[in-house]
Amino acid sequence: MRLQHPIKKRGQQRGVGLIEVLVALVVVSFGVLGMASLQLTGMKHSSGGFNRSKALLYAQNMATRLRINTEAVNAGVYNTLDSDNSADVDCDQPPVPYCQAQPTTTAIPSCSAAEMATFDFFAIACGDLGSDGADKGVLGTLPNGRLQISCADPACPPDPAFEINVTWTEGRARTNSDEMITKSVKVRLRP
Repeated sequence: MRLQHPIKKRGQQRGVGLIEVLVALVVVSFGVLGMASLQLTGMKHSSGGFNRSKALLYAQNMATRLRINTEAVNAGVYNTLDSDNSADVDCDQPPVPYCQAQPTTTAIPSCSAAEMATFDFFAIACGDLGSDGADKGVLGTLPNGRLQISCADPACPPDPAFEINVTWTEGRARTNSDEMITKSVKVRLRP
């Protein structure tokens, strides 16, 4: 029986350490890619939840304004308002009179119930008027945002129920990023 020299054994194992390092690098790379994918998915869901929260706040704010302005509700001013209809709201043209104090004016104008309803819809759809115009409402903060108020009863009788609908679009998770779906928050009330 012949004994092998220990130096020959080491020579036969050349490169094994390098292969182990490469395998470890591949395993770590897959782990990092998986974590990046989880981070991206988490960001999508976080953004969707944030948009839903904003939409709910806008809808609740509009519902409160309807409850306060019962004279305009009874007159039918709120019956069919849609932010996609330029006759209902134009964010580049604030309503006149603007029924809120502004830094450039000292007095709040006196507004009728109908003027207040027009202002309320502008304030929620477009946001408060600032130095750069109105951009903090449904249309400015939600992607493809839309605000609709409609009479929930078909004939819209006296003392009607109303539906406030805030919609926006989001990309689907796990699909093509160009594919958009419409999300909505609806509030139904009888002011």
